[in-house]
Amino acid sequence: VPSSARLLLGVGRLVPQKGYDVAVQAFASVRARHPEAVLVVLGEGPERARLEELARELGLGDSFRLPGRAGDVTAWLRRADLLVHPARWEGFGLVLLEATLASLPVVATSVSAIPEIVVDGQTGLLVPPEDPTALAAALERLLDDRTLAARLGAAGEARARTEFSVERMTRATLDVYRRAVEGPG
Repeated sequence: VPSSARLLLGVGRLVPQKGYDVAVQAFASVRARHPEAVLVVLGEGPERARLEELARELGLGDSFRLPGRAGDVTAWLRRADLLVHPARWEGFGLVLLEATLASLPVVATSVSAIPEIVVDGQTGLLVPPEDPTALAAALERLLDDRTLAARLGAAGEARARTEFSVERMTRATLDVYRRAVEGPG
């Protein structure tokens, strides 16, 4: 990826659940206003051929890349301008935490546990699932406003370090066990 490119990064298995087809559709719109943008999705899975075909149909050329699994995701996170996570449903979404710890602004869907990690308008931008228009608008908003992107990234990192620290997660887990042992009442 050229150093002058604005890198939109996705990280995850190439499966329908992750919604990368929606990201490709949204990215086609983004590219019209941001020809310097590149969408890279790290990961492997059964959707690879479908995503490549969709990108071909939309004329994305080299601006959409599927390099496969990456050994050093952290290096990609450091290089990226933002993380795009268009999941249809998600568990905890560890990559969201990794991105926020790297001060990377996140654009994600407001499904499952994602809003517990990404606070809309404070640490990232949340959009409805299955909505390439809303996803494109959020991506363009961060590409257009580097100050906002930097503010969201910094706030995301600060929140991740306090809310999801090992100490805090350990305390929360022990509290659950203590309440279970004590029983109702």
